[in-house]
Amino acid sequence: MKTYIIIISFFFFVSSLIAQEKEKDTLFFGIDKYYTISPTITPNLSYKTYSDWIEVTKEQMDHTKTNGYISFIGDGYLTKNLKPKKILSIKEYIENRKFYYDGKYNQIVDKWKLKDSLTDKYIIYFVKGDEFIQPRILEYKSYYPRRDKDWNAVQNKVKDTLFFKLDNEYVYHWEDTPEEYFIKDSMGNERFFFKKAEILKTLKSKKLLNLKEFVQSSRFYNKDKQQKLSDHDLADFLSDYIIFFVNENKSEFIHVNPTLVVYD
Repeated sequence: MKTYIIIISFFFFVSSLIAQEKEKDTLFFGIDKYYTISPTITPNLSYKTYSDWIEVTKEQMDHTKTNGYISFIGDGYLTKNLKPKKILSIKEYIENRKFYYDGKYNQIVDKWKLKDSLTDKYIIYFVKGDEFIQPRILEYKSYYPRRDKDWNAVQNKVKDTLFFKLDNEYVYHWEDTPEEYFIKDSMGNERFFFKKAEILKTLKSKKLLNLKEFVQSSRFYNKDKQQKLSDHDLADFLSDYIIFFVNENKSEFIHVNPTLVVYD
């Protein structure tokens, strides 16, 4: 009897997954030469040197006027005989406030919003003539950080700003590295911390955030896991903001940069 119950339960579980997949709507996107980049449509898509990549992506940026592009790999099959009612521009679909990082100025696509509201929500096909390519892998890639002709790192300068109250209970630093601010939730081989860049006195913060609440309420923190914080994802996310710690006692605004270090 137990065997039958397990088999029946497994059958309904699989059926439920199939039903969920069938319930997804389908979106069809045209291929944009400069915005949808894929070895599936451009054979031998590789760059011999980093300088080659810089040149190619500079041309893409000049055409798209965006901070990144869509990279995808097809599932290995070319489907035919589909009849889409509408073929959309994926650049126009993605490059709007809906998918950008929160804030007033950001035009940087938040890959987590994209995952929730596009790649995990819909069945997607790219249209190439009378052929339809379903991506096996689809992700948004930023052009930044990149390097200039003198090999200096270049960051995207159009960012919104986050102000966090300096919480000495949650944020700490070692005596020999006073310019590095660690957080108590970062405890693995990958350690996330903030590195001080400068101190300013004349800024005004419209909204002062609690760093501990911000981290522990984010999608990068899971209290049920042994390693609760995904340091890499948090560092990646915060790197697209300008960040200040606010020391209210001294009326100081400490400009810090999110940093990640990996210990062997």
